[in-house]
Amino acid sequence: MQRRRQLLALCSAGFALLAGCQTTAPAGPTPEATRASFLLLGEQHDNPLHHAQRAAWLRQLAAANRAAGRGTWVVFEQMNRANDAALQQAARLQPANATMVAEAGGLELKAWAWPLHQPLFDAALAGDVHLAGGNLSRDAVRRVVREGRAAVPADLLPLLDAPGWQPADQLAVEADIEASHCGALPPSLFGPMALAQRVRDAAMAQAMLAGAASAPAGKAPQVVLIAGNGHVRSDLGVPFYLRAAGVPAADIVSVAWLEPEGSGESGRYQQVRRTAAATRPDPCEDMKKPG
Repeated sequence: MQRRRQLLALCSAGFALLAGCQTTAPAGPTPEATRASFLLLGEQHDNPLHHAQRAAWLRQLAAANRAAGRGTWVVFEQMNRANDAALQQAARLQPANATMVAEAGGLELKAWAWPLHQPLFDAALAGDVHLAGGNLSRDAVRRVVREGRAAVPADLLPLLDAPGWQPADQLAVEADIEASHCGALPPSLFGPMALAQRVRDAAMAQAMLAGAASAPAGKAPQVVLIAGNGHVRSDLGVPFYLRAAGVPAADIVSVAWLEPEGSGESGRYQQVRRTAAATRPDPCEDMKKPG
């Protein structure tokens, strides 16, 4: 009886695939997702169902792309773009060792609660796809927060300066940052942290663009981004910078993995997948404690 209660608790908490619960098999990639030149797959970082389901998508996408004669390029928010040489070497020498590959790409195992993301790496390595880091290092992001525009990598400035970004967009990013920090962040940091968010989105877009440009015309791979739901938002996230670089909106498909209470407002994503919620402590509890 105790064992049964433990399994039921895991199932209701969103760990169905790990606990062996009876569930309906999640739907695979839609035709629109399979055809997309740029496919962005979002996540709630600590929900293992999101990683398991997207890993299944990666396996199917890689197989479909091979059958169609095109490659697959997977960019990870969890890895740094500056580590790509080490990442490629590790993927070549240790394709069965996802932990070693992830670390070579700059993934901080403790910060990302490894092995939560391991199913995605296992799927990508098994599919013989090209892996790439899309993010800036923590130190680089901190410099942007402290120093502002002067610390933004030069190759990202054209994307940040592209027309289309409106004052309302800036306010929306700042509001999201305030909400994600439970109202505990000093207002003086709203602008600097919004800039850092924009720079990270631009960096991931740049990594996706590099993937698309890696093959001759007519043979471009499908480029997939693995990132948090906020980064894959069509209006303010990575897709904004892809469009700023000239990618037609029709070539971009953004898919969010959300929990039952997750936001999926019209216009944020082209597609939404929902799973049970993961059990987690109140993320605001520590932030609201008196200093």
